[in-house]
Amino acid sequence: MIDFRYHIVSIVSIFLALAVGIVLGAGPLKEDIGNKLTDQLTQLRQEKTDLRTQLDAQRKGLDGRDSFISTVTPGLVAGRLAGKVVTVVVGPGADGALVKATTANLTAAGAKVGATVTLTDAWVDPAKRTFRNNLATQLAALVKAPGAVSSPDMMPGEILARAILGRPDRPTDRLDPASSQALDGLKTGALLSYAPDQITAGSSAVLVTGQVQGTSDQDTQARVAAEVLLARALDASGSGALVVGPSDKSGGDASSPVVAAVRADSDASKVVSTVDDADLPLGAAPLVEALVQQYAGGVGQYGLAADAKAVGPEAVAK
Repeated sequence: MIDFRYHIVSIVSIFLALAVGIVLGAGPLKEDIGNKLTDQLTQLRQEKTDLRTQLDAQRKGLDGRDSFISTVTPGLVAGRLAGKVVTVVVGPGADGALVKATTANLTAAGAKVGATVTLTDAWVDPAKRTFRNNLATQLAALVKAPGAVSSPDMMPGEILARAILGRPDRPTDRLDPASSQALDGLKTGALLSYAPDQITAGSSAVLVTGQVQGTSDQDTQARVAAEVLLARALDASGSGALVVGPSDKSGGDASSPVVAAVRADSDASKVVSTVDDADLPLGAAPLVEALVQQYAGGVGQYGLAADAKAVGPEAVAK
């Protein structure tokens, strides 16, 4: 049993330790500890200042680069798409600023944007899959779509592509009544909207995509797959298709989901071109040249992401 003397010794020992600590802290160790803390604080402040200076320099350099590119790009792309009518298809979740920049870049190159078709979430929602496919099947005859396709999931994109793009049997002009009826059927089904009311059939299409976020990984993959199928249909029905997406805002080198999926799909990547930095001034000229390349029968994957093949295509003859 621990007696009272043991408690006294323990208490005395504690107070002795505190006293020694106070004496050392106020005496020989005080100056040394204080100096080390001061030196470390000074070093950290200097490192912060250096990093801020480097960041400001990098930002200034990037701003200068973007300013220069924005100045020279109009001259580089002027007339490259003259006489072409391009349909802009906006995927669910695509950023409005990216849509605006894409349209401006196409117009600067001399193209006419015949229509802007905006897809709703119902176009990619897995829960709406059966509804989409059934509706598309009902509209197939209007645009002379094949009665049988390798997958029912391809039918909605087939209908839309045939409705809005000029085919060999139809010149690039205002939609014929049957195509208009098919497009209105997709609109009535709440799968899309479009502008203007009287659209011009395009000879090619640019699919503007954004970030895709489903309720699960499987849901997200299904949504991305729906846009990839559409891209393939747009390419097959016109003179080419281009999928564009935003650059990686996290500072990494990943392409956006739909762009990455097209590149990873061995069938899609053989026919559909992509640009992964279409929101940057650096992506403006590649966007135009990639579409020019599509008209010439070529294909490529361009941008700054790790899965791109090059920053941009070499200029090709119109």
